[in-house]
Amino acid sequence: MAKMQYLMSSRAKTQQVTIPQGTRIICISDIHGSLDELIRLLDKVKFCDDDLLFLLGDHFTKGQKPQETLRFLIELCKKRNVYALRGNSDMPSERLCENENQWIESLPHIIDTQNYTFVHGGLTSDNLYEQDAWACMKNDAFLEQDLRFDKWVVVGHWPVYNYCHEIPCCNPIVDEQAHIIAIDGGMGTKALVGQLNAFIIQDGVFSFETVDSFPVFIAEKKQSETGGTLNITWNDRAIRPIEKGELLSIVQHVKTDIELVMPTVAIWRDWDDSFCGCSCGTDYWLPVDIGDNLCLLGDYNDRLLCKKDGVIGWVWK
Repeated sequence: MAKMQYLMSSRAKTQQVTIPQGTRIICISDIHGSLDELIRLLDKVKFCDDDLLFLLGDHFTKGQKPQETLRFLIELCKKRNVYALRGNSDMPSERLCENENQWIESLPHIIDTQNYTFVHGGLTSDNLYEQDAWACMKNDAFLEQDLRFDKWVVVGHWPVYNYCHEIPCCNPIVDEQAHIIAIDGGMGTKALVGQLNAFIIQDGVFSFETVDSFPVFIAEKKQSETGGTLNITWNDRAIRPIEKGELLSIVQHVKTDIELVMPTVAIWRDWDDSFCGCSCGTDYWLPVDIGDNLCLLGDYNDRLLCKKDGVIGWVWK
């Protein structure tokens, strides 16, 4: 089904799944063709036949191995304990073979269980039988819509980085009041910082594991935490360039007028030069102790952009 057909509105397809008591639930979203990271993550959480695995959509586009990822997931979903949802980028294509397109078409938009509802983008209410299919798949900034649900609603689609307006982080967000869990770590979409998250539920207890593709080094110098007044997110990505450098540039954030230094590679303009934005930018400096494991996201002259336990910030060289 083409995207335009969804835009004409169709009712979301819901699948009911009963989860046996004590079963470990593993949720992964927005794989985006990152097959190697997916395999590593499944191995890291020790996924087995006693678990239930829910894949929350946006499975194969944008990453390094889209076709291989799609084929891997089709085979994986033949297992009785693996369930997949359809995301907004999971569209049939003439580049795919018939059985691949049929598999995409067969995916539900919602999976409902006794205590948890899984959907790629989001819901408009607790009534699952009045949900629009396209709105279930593409529901931007779902956590910021002031909605409340009776069951826990587990979603992907919107990288959790985009909810972090002060200190950037790619770890899952659990909103106790709204009963919403957002798990998209930005793999394949937040190329400079993203990770693939596995959110784990067992007997009502939440935990998570992550993988990414960045090199890891051990800190040899202590650093205090500073900054954390601004993290530029997708909905507020407009900037004014002040001074462009080869690796680092000075910009002003349009919404807040705050000036900060950011990687030049993260800055982009529309083709007609009418808009200037960025994919990431922060003034946060990580707290670092000697011996900390840091993921190296980028090397920029006198400083490094790093990730520590999912939190992103600068570190002096």
